[in-house]
Amino acid sequence: MSWNGLKKAMNRAGAQVLMKTGKIEQSVDLEYEFEVRRFKMMEDKSNKLQKELKQYLNTLRVISGAQENVSEVLGAYFGKKEYTGEEENLGKNKNISIAQEYHQVMKRINSECIEQLEQPYFQTVINPIARFNSYFIEINEAIKKRNHKQLDYDALRTKVRKLEENPPESPAVVTTASIEEHRAYVKKLADNQQQLETAEQVYENINSLLKEELPRLINLRIPFFDPSFESFVKLQLLFFSENFKHLNELQEKIDARTRQDYVEGKLETRIDDVLVKMKELNITGMT
Repeated sequence: MSWNGLKKAMNRAGAQVLMKTGKIEQSVDLEYEFEVRRFKMMEDKSNKLQKELKQYLNTLRVISGAQENVSEVLGAYFGKKEYTGEEENLGKNKNISIAQEYHQVMKRINSECIEQLEQPYFQTVINPIARFNSYFIEINEAIKKRNHKQLDYDALRTKVRKLEENPPESPAVVTTASIEEHRAYVKKLADNQQQLETAEQVYENINSLLKEELPRLINLRIPFFDPSFESFVKLQLLFFSENFKHLNELQEKIDARTRQDYVEGKLETRIDDVLVKMKELNITGMT
């Protein structure tokens, strides 16, 4: 930081203390404060949206990975299916059980479907919102600069007012010293009035610019993100449609009785029947 920058920072720190104690009157612009509050709300929601969109993709990765892990264990649990000769006549792989086929399907979903999703998801969903949010840094810097200029303006305004309210007392007898004192006062007042005029102009310029630009930015958020939202929905549809297609092809291979029992709500009864048979085994009665 330069010497001038350090002096400004120290002066502003002192002015902030005086403002908190009520010795400097703070200027108020309700329209500006309203727009800044709107911007801060949008900034918070926009950053949260970016975070959740990233988390959504990570969640799909985790779910797909978990499906593959479960399917791998299921494949090992069921093992190879018993060979009946029918599979060979139908041109099917006689050594692959339905659980092992399920594992192959889950591997394909975890690799192909996720891979097909990632690039367009980043390109059309995550990158645009990240680019939009990157402008917040510059805007917050402008807000910070505006607050500094407001502080400079308020401090000079208070200083000029005090000078105007407390001129040197008129002496009973005019002397050289009293003339010099009056001249010094007039010069100091004129210098501070000039500084105040400059500070007011700088403050009003950046204040007006922010009041004009902040609403425009806020209103742009929807047309900006609309294409990404549309892409997000379409990518979801594509991803889950591919999942459904692969699983539906596998579901067609499940035996007709299992499918019918599932439709009729009898699958639980079949499971209970198996549990009864397990209890009837001699080994389960050993103590």
